[in-house]
Amino acid sequence: MVVVSLLMTFFFAPNEITMGNVQRIFYFHVGSAWVAAVAYFVALVAGVLYLRRPERRWDTLAMASVEIGLVFTTMTTAAGSIWGRPAWNTWWLWSPRLTLITVMWLVYVAYFMLRGAVEDEGKRGRFAAVYVIAAFVTVLMTYFSVRLLRDIHPVVFGGTLESAQGATEGLQEIAPGLDSARMGITLTVATLTFSLLYLTWLLNRIRLQGLMDEVTVLKMKARELLVGHVGNVTGPVGNVTYVGVLWQAADPNQFNNYMLLGYVVMWLIGLGYVYYLANRQRNLRQDILLLRQLLQEE
Repeated sequence: MVVVSLLMTFFFAPNEITMGNVQRIFYFHVGSAWVAAVAYFVALVAGVLYLRRPERRWDTLAMASVEIGLVFTTMTTAAGSIWGRPAWNTWWLWSPRLTLITVMWLVYVAYFMLRGAVEDEGKRGRFAAVYVIAAFVTVLMTYFSVRLLRDIHPVVFGGTLESAQGATEGLQEIAPGLDSARMGITLTVATLTFSLLYLTWLLNRIRLQGLMDEVTVLKMKARELLVGHVGNVTGPVGNVTYVGVLWQAADPNQFNNYMLLGYVVMWLIGLGYVYYLANRQRNLRQDILLLRQLLQEE
């Protein structure tokens, strides 16, 4: 689906009237922003479920979803900044939307600082659940900011209050008819692609947490074995189950370069997270194998 989305973005979607090719960042920028909000909402639901029934799986789901949401938020912000340079003639403005998305990013980064500061598993789960529920306020504030406050950032869907209609830099001029439909179809496919990517990363991150928990259990058993207390550690040791572009002949504003830079930066961030998941899982499987061999030999 990533390949299909890229092909549709560059070869199916038409050129935007004002910004030309650089506007093509729009499809992945909006798609990643949408999925980031979904990821934080999933974390909120998982936090509510944990408070209702404190099971480890809900805490794991919330933690994994926040982590992936931060990856998508970083991708969104990086692509938006690169798009803003040719659209607004600046990399960054402390407008209400951009200020609040920065606050949102920092709030969810602090979620992991909270988890690292609490050693007791039960307290960590409760504190993290309450925090992730309260943190969703920043998502709502970011979403409604351009609808309620004067902001340079355009509104993609829905209207705004008259008092909130500010600068018009970066607004897209969409031709009616077939071109408009092709833009909508491309955006829909890109959003579905990022949704599937989120689900894939989520399942892998939950599996990674399962491997980490298994390594912890095996290390506890090995430690007890080495000090002569074999059999005093209880708990399961087995597998932990958790669930088309036609380049413009002249590009004096280097819009094509900004478009390519935006996509390269977004996918470097995404691929970096994929590498992190794969490398951690590989290392943890090696640790599990070595620990099991040690316990069997003893």
